Amino acid sequence: MAESEFLYRPILEHVTDVVNEQGFDPYEAYAWLYEQQVKQGLHAETYCSSSITSGGHARDETLAMGEIIARNTESASLLAEQLAADGQLDAAAAIEPVFVGKTFWNQAQYMEFWHCVIGGYDLTSGFMARDVNQLRADATTAFERASLDFDLMISVEDAEARASEYFKMSSAFASLITGGTEAHPIETIIRMVDTDTSLGAQTERAFARQIGSKVMNISVLRPASTEDLAAVNHRLAADTARLIRFGATVFDTRNNKTRLVLTEDAA
Repeated sequence: MAESEFLYRPILEHVTDVVNEQGFDPYEAYAWLYEQQVKQGLHAETYCSSSITSGGHARDETLAMGEIIARNTESASLLAEQLAADGQLDAAAAIEPVFVGKTFWNQAQYMEFWHCVIGGYDLTSGFMARDVNQLRADATTAFERASLDFDLMISVEDAEARASEYFKMSSAFASLITGGTEAHPIETIIRMVDTDTSLGAQTERAFARQIGSKVMNISVLRPASTEDLAAVNHRLAADTARLIRFGATVFDTRNNKTRLVLTEDAA
């Protein structure tokens, strides 16, 4: 699958530069992304949720964090490309968060940005600054109502201790939509590499359910062994075999037939 067909990839990579160079907060970055979509006539339908730092290749204790991020990015990219080749994913409408790189944001700010993207909150051309200020203010009010503790959310406490704050954030953003904020949410979230190990990915899944977006798993259709995947994609087969060897979850293999297919995640 040609990388150029994934039209959001260069835009998301540019988000990294824009945030770092212009000091954008998550809401300003969302406004910038929204404006790029309008200019290029794009409409995001699918969000490829994946573990970046806490799962996948992070299970290999010999790897440094930079290499973990790079390998998890490649793993998610390979899966997305194969899904597109198998007709399961519209590449031009796919948001792949792994293509946003390191910025000065903390984890809570990344989650604010991705909630905005998944929520698809409407902004008005010509009144973008006004609308993004209102979105930020409404989100802040919702956070206060939920008693969200940002200090705990970004602390070094274990995931179990921080989880409640992540889910408070997802509920707060969902309350904006249920409360009448104009939005066109992402239609489908695909659970990519080892999402059960990622607190961020679990939060995205919860948010999707709250706003009515579908949550999909990737299934291997028969033949289901990683060796047999080589007939489809040699790089994907090798990468998948490595991940599974370390205990990562990549595929739901309950529906074994051929190649890759998306199956709806159980509630």
